[in-house]
Amino acid sequence: MCRDEWHARFLGGPGAATRQGYPAAHRALRTETVICDTRDFGIGRRVCLENWNALRAAGEHANQRLCDAEAADAQPAPDTVTFAEVTRPSTTAEGLHAPALRFGDPRVMAVLAATLRFTHLIAGFDNRRLTELVTALLGVPYTSRHATYDLRRLRRKQIIERLPGTHRYRLTPQGRAIAVLFTKAYGRILTPGLTALNTALPSELARRSPLASAWRQLDHALHQHITAGLAAA
Repeated sequence: MCRDEWHARFLGGPGAATRQGYPAAHRALRTETVICDTRDFGIGRRVCLENWNALRAAGEHANQRLCDAEAADAQPAPDTVTFAEVTRPSTTAEGLHAPALRFGDPRVMAVLAATLRFTHLIAGFDNRRLTELVTALLGVPYTSRHATYDLRRLRRKQIIERLPGTHRYRLTPQGRAIAVLFTKAYGRILTPGLTALNTALPSELARRSPLASAWRQLDHALHQHITAGLAAA
């Protein structure tokens, strides 16, 4: 596989279905779903037209869900009103309290990152899986009780929805947009950007960063301008 390819396994177990995607002719992302055990989808293993049509429908539905999620990732970021509703305490239409999901909070960032896995598009995720993923991301204890609380506030903020007849969840279209915005802005813009702007950053490292170099030049020019103005006064 080349660096731009990805591979996902879902539904667990040794006979799990798999999905992979890779660029085709550098123009489009080709997605393939391999179902190793038809019984994972409640379909019999006997070769017949009925099972074949059911299996094909399951595969097409899975691929469409993935394509919809990838398209949602490319949509414009939520507006400032949505940002405020997510990051501040609010009340649902049913009158239930919805605790804030504060941007930059390590636990919130870890929870949102855990919900974004493409493997959740088919079977969703449950309390136990969220606990495992967030524990690995945070590196500190994160219990099932923490996950229960976070699942409740994610649902009340309409970021996730429950899969019918189960205790598993998946992101809503709006929820995916919010999770992508929060995690990418935090991990790819703010964190490295603030690191580059840190005045304690060694000079040899600052010279490697265009942002750090430009900021230090601006800071130096402003200091000279202020000093000259004070001297003239």
